Order: sequence, then C-alpha cells, then structure tokens
Amino acid sequence: MAKKIRYALSMAMIFILAVIPAFLSGCSGETGSGTLVETIEVIDGEGDTIELASPTEKIVVISPSALEIISGLGAMDKVVEVDNYSVTSGDPLAEGFEGTGDAFGLNVEKIAELNPDLLIAVSGGPDDDYKRIEELGIEIYRVTNISGIEGVYDEINNIGKLTGFEEEGEEVVKELKKSVDGIYNKVSDLEYESKPEVFYEVWNDPLMSAGVDTFINDLIETAGGINILTEDNITGWPEYSVETLIKKNPDIIIAPVSLAGDTSVILNDERFSSINAVISGRVYAIPDNPISRPSQNLIKALEMLSKAFHPEIFGEYEIVE
Repeated sequence: MAKKIRYALSMAMIFILAVIPAFLSGCSGETGSGTLVETIEVIDGEGDTIELASPTEKIVVISPSALEIISGLGAMDKVVEVDNYSVTSGDPLAEGFEGTGDAFGLNVEKIAELNPDLLIAVSGGPDDDYKRIEELGIEIYRVTNISGIEGVYDEINNIGKLTGFEEEGEEVVKELKKSVDGIYNKVSDLEYESKPEVFYEVWNDPLMSAGVDTFINDLIETAGGINILTEDNITGWPEYSVETLIKKNPDIIIAPVSLAGDTSVILNDERFSSINAVISGRVYAIPDNPISRPSQNLIKALEMLSKAFHPEIFGEYEIVE
C-alpha cells in the first residue's frame, strides 16, 4: 500500500511540474522558450497610449524629425515609406523612397498596400486620413510640437521602445544629455548682463519669430542667450513688428538657411539698419534641420548657437554639418 501511495504521489508531482508551468506560461505572456513577452506601451504627443504586442517591423514615417531619430537608432531597415517633403527636398534619409503624403494629406491606399504596423505621424495632421489608417488596424504614434530639449529625450526613448531599439535609445539620450549639459554648464552661471539678447527670424515678410514655449527658445536659452520675446512672454510663432524689433535692439539675429542662405539678406535689409546685431555684423544663418527638427541633431544647433553667443568661451562661429 505504501508503495502505491508513493507511486501516486510521484505521478502527481510529475504532472504538476510538467503541466502547471505551461499553464502559468500561457497566463503570464511567456513564449514557449520561457521568455516573458511584455506589451510595449508609450504615450504619444497627444497623450494617447500606444500599445504594441511586439516591436514594430514595418513603419511609415511622415515626421522628418522622427525619421532622423530612427536613423540615429540604427533602425532605418524598418522604414518602408516616408513623407513627401523629405523626398522632394533631397533628404539623404529619404533616398530610395517615393513619399506617401504629409501633414496635409496621406496616400491612404499606398499605406494600405505597404501594410505597416505603425505610422509615425504629426499632431494636427489630416484627421480623416488618420481615422482611415486606424480602421486598417495600423497604430498611429503622433509626434507633438516639442517645446523643449527634455521633450526630445522622451521622443527618442519612445521611438526606441516602439522599434525594439530601447537600449540604443537610452544610449543616444545619455550621450545627448552629456553634450547638452557640457554646453549649458559653461553658461549657466553667467550674469544676465553677460548674455546677448537674441532675435530668431522665422520669416521676413511678414516678420515672424519664435516664442517662449518653442523648441528654438529652449535652444537659445541653453546656449546662453536671451530670446527678446521672453520679456513680453510672447508664445507660439507670432508676427513681430519691425518697430518692436528696432526698439528691443537685439545683439544677435539668427535665421535658418532657408530664409537667409546668405546673411546679406538680413544685413542689407534697410528695415534693420539701426539694430545692434546688424551694425556689429552678428547675424548668423544656421542650417534648418538641427535648429528646427527636434532630434538628437539638436546638439549641432547648440554648438553653433553657443559659438555665436559666446565666442570667448566656445571659439569662433562655424557651421556644423
């Protein structure tokens, strides 16, 4: 009898050891190899929660800044199509692609044929097209209008998780923070009077600039400058009167190359002839991508701005490609 009991107990133990782990595996989301599968979850620029069962393998990207981030992560192999602007502007990252729309409208039929599992889009884009994309079962991650450098760190980490390049994303952020802090720490203790007053010229007719809640404002302040729009707490991308600009009389004027490929465009503008920045020749044109796209390449813009603002600390200004 004792032998029969021991035999029954042994068989029961074998059953428990063999069956229960498999049952628990199915309940906990483990694969057959015993590796835990965790749902990927991030919050996009509009506050929506994006969930993926596994890292995306096919991505359509219509955000140029997100495309730069994906390239920085080494995940370009997962991109199956990009935005029209990146193609028509000759962006090297868009080589070989045809384009499938932009913030004003998407080629939904083409996207459906590509059958991606993720669309990285922009906030404020074509909502009707976005709805049709979602009805196809394609997740949409919206990139918001990032207002500061911290937001870029979040974006890199989010895209790293979505693509399965989480560790690479963390490393990119780590190195970027180190470089940003290296610049900021050299100017953070400067007296207010030692920081130049800066005007960023977004457009010249009508005259437009960048307000206090913009990514560009954060770059200016981090590099040791003072955005003249902060005194009046002007936000967004406002029109700015020439009369006010003359009254503020900034020490430096910055413009993107797309506006002023040659600084003579600004230096020879009679409207600005009495402004200190023009008189002293402290007018600088910075390549558009690093100054306007919130990606890891912002460090190039910071390097250029810091040299324009404080050559006594960082050396003479030069274009950083």
